[in-house]
Amino acid sequence: MAKDHCPYYVDHEVDIDLDINIDIDDDDNNNNSEDDDLDFDHEYFARTYRPLSNLPTPPPSSQNSSAAQSPKTTLEDGGLLESELLGPAVHLVNLVPPSASLALPSVPLVHEMLTRADLPHDTIALAVCILDSLNSRFSLNWRLVCPLSQWETSTEHTKRHTLPAGPVAGNRLHIDCVNPEVIVLASLIIAVKFLEDCSSPTQYYRSAWGKDMWTSAQINVTERCIMESLGYRILPLWDPQLIGDALSDMERAGRQGIKGNSCPRQRSMSSGKAVFGLGLQLTPADTPGSENGPLCAGRAVNSPMTAFGGPLSPITPDSLYLPSRTQLDKSFESFDAVVGGV
Repeated sequence: MAKDHCPYYVDHEVDIDLDINIDIDDDDNNNNSEDDDLDFDHEYFARTYRPLSNLPTPPPSSQNSSAAQSPKTTLEDGGLLESELLGPAVHLVNLVPPSASLALPSVPLVHEMLTRADLPHDTIALAVCILDSLNSRFSLNWRLVCPLSQWETSTEHTKRHTLPAGPVAGNRLHIDCVNPEVIVLASLIIAVKFLEDCSSPTQYYRSAWGKDMWTSAQINVTERCIMESLGYRILPLWDPQLIGDALSDMERAGRQGIKGNSCPRQRSMSSGKAVFGLGLQLTPADTPGSENGPLCAGRAVNSPMTAFGGPLSPITPDSLYLPSRTQLDKSFESFDAVVGGV
């Protein structure tokens, strides 16, 4: 076969030169990975890791999440990072069962709750042990029995000539509309009730600690679900070793929270070049632009370009090698003759 008539002819006597130029910054990547390994606390991750929820993803909702409703003053002023309650807040949020709600619990909201409660660290550590001891049935039980709206119990107080707003509002709500921080609030209440002889009514905790974000019925039901999950046994959790481990975990969570907010990691992007081989470009080059603006569809049709930089030849029936009508008729006639002979 002649060299001039074959576009894919390769002369074997000529050495093929593969021009491969790849620029990768290996040193920076190695240093970043080593720093990430040093900052990451594997022991704390093993203690607080919870598997992902198996619940389906809900459609977009117009309801505001608890993170959007949480106070932002401490975050904006930097007071949260300097607070000694940052570690307890982060650790309590990490221990909320992820399958209990699709809404994400808010660290600033739990931090404000701890600030208003002003509890000793040992009491918070007992609440940590309570959340860490919840079984797998707690989430489903809480989702099924937790009340959705405060209007459901107050419809009888509506006026005679007004529409019943209670049932309508209750039907539109979902369990994921209830802020999951109520689980943290209930664990703190249980810890206080266990360690103190006299406890305040639920209305006090609802207003003083929770700022009326939940109803008394929601708090009471959450307490009951937690106690049922623990088998109504709190004394085994009040163990010096368990409380000490909880205090250490809270301190470690505070250090991790400060590192994650004050020193964000920015990985450097390595600069590379297009790879060439066998005289052809193997990796795509930059998208061709236009001096007057972005490349539009009409302009691309008027000036088509191939991946190898050459113009496209016009598409004609001859270039597609389509058989003519006469050839098709002859083919069908010969096929019918063969079938008829058989």
